[in-house]
Amino acid sequence: MGKDTQAITKSRLQKSHRHMSLAFLVVWLVLVSFGLLMMFSASYGISYIQSTAKIRTELIKSGVAIDSAPVRAIVEADASAMARKQARITLVGTIGAVALGALVHFRRLTRPVYRAFLYLVITASLLYCQFGGVVVNGARRWIYIGTVGFQPSELAKVGAVFFLAGYLASRRRKRVAIEARGQKNAPSASKQAFLDVTWPVILMGLWVILTLIQPHLSGALIIFLISVIVFVMADIPMKSRFLGTTQLVVVFLVVAIIFGAGYQLIAKKSPTEFVANRFAHVFKRVDTFQDRDAANEDDRMQIEQAELALGSGGLTGRGIGRSVQKLNWLSEAHNDFILPIIGEELGFVGVSAVVLLFLAFLATGIMVARQAATHMGMLVAAGNTILIALQAFLNMAVATSLIPTTGISLPFFSYGGTANLFFAVSAGLVLCVSKSCCRVEPDIARVIMKQDARSRGGKKPRQTVEEDDEMGYAV
Repeated sequence: MGKDTQAITKSRLQKSHRHMSLAFLVVWLVLVSFGLLMMFSASYGISYIQSTAKIRTELIKSGVAIDSAPVRAIVEADASAMARKQARITLVGTIGAVALGALVHFRRLTRPVYRAFLYLVITASLLYCQFGGVVVNGARRWIYIGTVGFQPSELAKVGAVFFLAGYLASRRRKRVAIEARGQKNAPSASKQAFLDVTWPVILMGLWVILTLIQPHLSGALIIFLISVIVFVMADIPMKSRFLGTTQLVVVFLVVAIIFGAGYQLIAKKSPTEFVANRFAHVFKRVDTFQDRDAANEDDRMQIEQAELALGSGGLTGRGIGRSVQKLNWLSEAHNDFILPIIGEELGFVGVSAVVLLFLAFLATGIMVARQAATHMGMLVAAGNTILIALQAFLNMAVATSLIPTTGISLPFFSYGGTANLFFAVSAGLVLCVSKSCCRVEPDIARVIMKQDARSRGGKKPRQTVEEDDEMGYAV
């Protein structure tokens, strides 16, 4: 067999098992399509109202008589404006995600410079948001670049998974290399614990704190939870986990004491007063959740209207487009509380379909992670899958009164262009792992290695730990 034929055969054998996960792709596309349909149904009422108000304002500014402005505004209003905007951004995100999975080899994303650059960009965005961000509903969460606005905390959710996966996989490779060289000149256990646990937790803790003080409690909670999940899945020695946790307790106590004393000296207020004022809305929601009867009508209206919507749908619902609660009764019906609208229009069957789709999304994503050839690939696939599923189930828990009300959107369903764009990037990374970072089947690996041996005169090719890990020969 000639060298050209061997190369072609080897290439085909390597690529024969490397296709994007069809199961994951189909489930994700069904979620996106279903989400767009329900977002349009839930948003056309508020979209029509906003469009009418905008046109009326523009007509009055242009000198149109006040009596005729409302009539023209009603005639010219567009009830599909929000849905069309969501569809455009979702289409861009979907095409980009599929392209990422199909065209980009995962090995190219593992370079340390990428995760360092990502960390700097997200940190700078969160810092800028504290001073130059736009205040919406009392929280400074938004950054605008021209006419495009996004929440850095949404990018931080995806960035936390990618950064930690790359960092922890790099630490794992270094530990393997140290073990291969022996214990001579090996760093101390406390230093290894600091690098394995303490340092990355401090880096992620900065994002959590910057998100928390916006204030954006739900965003900070998700960044914290997904970081903990990635740490749990990572291959970190138990000794490093124990020593790192001890170091973190000491760091936390020192920082808390310094911050508490410094804030009290500068602001002349106790840290307790700062927390009470900054998160008054959170305590109010918790009180409403614990004792709804003691809350006033305005505080409990949203969750009561959500329960009415879910209950009135029955088994099969009123039908798509026939929801009553979305017509200015249930606030955020097109956003955080879109699930009750699904329940009202499609009933128990529709809500069950949403739950089952996210469970299928979680299962297929975990299957991709289990087949990943590298530690980083496993963490990226599992982390991004769990991130989306975690946010989805937290949103459902809020909508069904299982936990206090928070500003958590339902991925692929709730209105929010950039948030769904970042979720598309998460799905694209899972597809990328399934396409180019999957484990080589043993039979294929043997054929490839035999061909490599023949081409080198019978000698087994020398490979680094990283190359073995990447090709799936040694996992």
